[in-house]
Amino acid sequence: MNKNKIGIVVDSTFKLSESFIKEKDIKVVYLDIIVGDKVYRDGEISNEEIYEYMAKHVKVSTSQPAPNRFMNAYQALLDDGYESVICLTVSASLSGTNNSANLAKDMLEDPSKVTVFDTKSAICGAEYLTERLVMFTETLDSPNAVLEAMKNQISTGSLIFTVDDLMLLVRSGRLSKLQGMIGNLLKIKPILRFDQGKLEVEHKVRSSDNVVKYLVSEVGKLASKAKTVVRVSYTTTTELANKFIKEVKETYDNVQIKLSDKISAVIAVHVGRAGLGIYLGHE
Repeated sequence: MNKNKIGIVVDSTFKLSESFIKEKDIKVVYLDIIVGDKVYRDGEISNEEIYEYMAKHVKVSTSQPAPNRFMNAYQALLDDGYESVICLTVSASLSGTNNSANLAKDMLEDPSKVTVFDTKSAICGAEYLTERLVMFTETLDSPNAVLEAMKNQISTGSLIFTVDDLMLLVRSGRLSKLQGMIGNLLKIKPILRFDQGKLEVEHKVRSSDNVVKYLVSEVGKLASKAKTVVRVSYTTTTELANKFIKEVKETYDNVQIKLSDKISAVIAVHVGRAGLGIYLGHE
């Protein structure tokens, strides 16, 4: 138990390693994936399997956790002796998971013992924020200091990611159907920025090499101002991720860069095959 006796709850889209979860006594609340008429818990089905179903035109969707899943996680930590709980969720602009976490808080006998944070992030960004929260609970002098530090940490950093299939953006309303069809024919790769819960198409390139070139340049902009943290996630293959990491290491000295695991299956449903995501932030 950490010095502030603060328990930690996250949702499954964070894709934390099992060893980290066990070592830090973190409770994970799972989202669901619906494939046809079958329901899987996030993690029970691989990204590759999801894309195989999609290729066969089987309907694949996701579902946020019911509030009682969060309530049970909160209560378990409080029963174990933690004096309070901090819950981190995937961005509220991407999922109703944050709402479920807040509804669960109000189901407790003493809701004041739980604080729910919208990370305004996802994938490797949410993973990094969890690691920072763990550090705060272990090193800062009071629960209030932990809460304040977490608020400040969430306000920094952004995600940049790419998708291969522009029809994903068509379905989200960010491109017209005609734009998506033409873009796919021309093999245009959009680069999207997810910053403080807002998603925008930031740039468009025509090859994987140009994706890497653009992402490296974005790292450089931040690295010129502060010691930079970069986390990298991927959907199915590490090839592009490793190429990006190699370029960053060869170009910049003041960048802490790390390859995270594959993105969670829930996120993979919405990002599509061959996606690459990076989190840019600073300590």
